[in-house]
Amino acid sequence: MTSSFSDHIRTCLFSFDQGFGEYRDESFRDAFGFYLTLLCAFSLLLTVVIAAGLAAFGPELDIPNAALIFIIPGVFLFSLAGGVISLFIGAAITHIFVLFFKGSGGYLETVRASCYSMVPTLLIGWTIIGAFVTPYWGMAIQVFALHEFHGISKLEAVLAVFIPVVVFVVLYYMFIIAMVFSSMVFIPG
Repeated sequence: MTSSFSDHIRTCLFSFDQGFGEYRDESFRDAFGFYLTLLCAFSLLLTVVIAAGLAAFGPELDIPNAALIFIIPGVFLFSLAGGVISLFIGAAITHIFVLFFKGSGGYLETVRASCYSMVPTLLIGWTIIGAFVTPYWGMAIQVFALHEFHGISKLEAVLAVFIPVVVFVVLYYMFIIAMVFSSMVFIPG
């Protein structure tokens, strides 16, 4: 049975803890098409918000009008490209940990789980409140989708999602600390 677009959104947002069983046999093409549709809408909304900000504050920032002709379409195109590239890279990193926990699905199942986990971000992530809430909401969705698509326990799915996040945060702060200490070069007077 093929679910409608709104059913996909409703499942991802509100009943992800019990609804991914019906998407277990869905094709990668269907999940990726769903993701691309939402990504295009997100990119368009983000472009409109940034264009409005540039129209309001552009003169104060001394941004030439000729530059806006390139900036505004660039925002849209880079948002689309970044969304597709980051989807596959993030899924690859997550899939390494899914393999560590002996998940039964392949890489495309991990990409499908990532497609569904991005629904909150793509719907409300362009707002200020959404930017703070949606990453955690998306990680919860990804846990349940990985559990369903790969046949791993929920604890293993939590670890497969959160270990890369913890590693990234630790590396980020190590980089910041290294930058702070490297700028503390003492030059003798």
